[in-house]
Amino acid sequence: MTDLILHHYDGSPFAEKVRLMMGLKGLAWQSVDIPFIMPKPDLMPLTGGYRKTPVLQIGADIYCDTKLIAEELERRHPAPSMMAGSLGFAQAVSGLAENGMFWTIAGFVMGTNADKMPAAFHDDRARMRGAQGANIDRLKAAAPGHLEQLKPQLSWAEDLLANGGTFLAGDTAGLADLTLYHPLWFLGNAGRKVRAVLDPHPALGRFMEAVAAIGHGTKQDMPSADALAVARDAAPGETSGVAENAEGWQAGDQVSITPMDYARDPVLGALVTYNGQEIAVRRTDETVGDVTIHFPRVGFAIRAVK
Repeated sequence: MTDLILHHYDGSPFAEKVRLMMGLKGLAWQSVDIPFIMPKPDLMPLTGGYRKTPVLQIGADIYCDTKLIAEELERRHPAPSMMAGSLGFAQAVSGLAENGMFWTIAGFVMGTNADKMPAAFHDDRARMRGAQGANIDRLKAAAPGHLEQLKPQLSWAEDLLANGGTFLAGDTAGLADLTLYHPLWFLGNAGRKVRAVLDPHPALGRFMEAVAAIGHGTKQDMPSADALAVARDAAPGETSGVAENAEGWQAGDQVSITPMDYARDPVLGALVTYNGQEIAVRRTDETVGDVTIHFPRVGFAIRAVK
């Protein structure tokens, strides 16, 4: 049995990014299907309240956010590397693909397909953004504006392929490709009316076919109860500790870690890692015992718990 357990659902674009990481590295992994809206009762004991998708579990260590998941997979399984073009290049591509273009695509898709989605989904996503409830009419009215914003961004994305290679850094696929791909995958899966916006960009179409061919590695389904048992029977791994820092954080400090963009549900625990790349906290849950929850430093806020 593999020690890699991915908590995700099929339609999640960020989960597709990690599934392709497994394929790029030729990894075997366990797949735990989670609900696409709250509540997520078998995920919360592992994450301490973090609700975004996906989450990678390795024993009693829980990795949140695809950027950190990518770095952890690279550390544990360095060959073949997925850092073609460098990690910095992948992070730069993320600025276009995940910070800007993804949210434009999400607004366009949700507005165009608003009547096809259940009310519970709209309300859940509204709460993730900090709103009390969804305004369906506003979502639908905003779709044409999102489309106009999306058109030049797709041209920019296509221009990244102007080097003539199959992938962004040439003929070798890497994290940057998966980062650009998954918002386009989300767009392409949203129905013909939405997918047509890709038609003027044949280079993106060829790129998407090449990335899709990477596949998802070797997947085996796992019940969520089994994943909880894995965490309960394991002990968290060693951490890198708390590096000397100007902010004054020390190992054992009681802190909360919160995403800075959306779904700002704080995770409380004792600080066990704080360095230039990662923050991690140790917490105890009655269902799974001791777990360590890992976050990237960028994009997450740390605060003292009084």
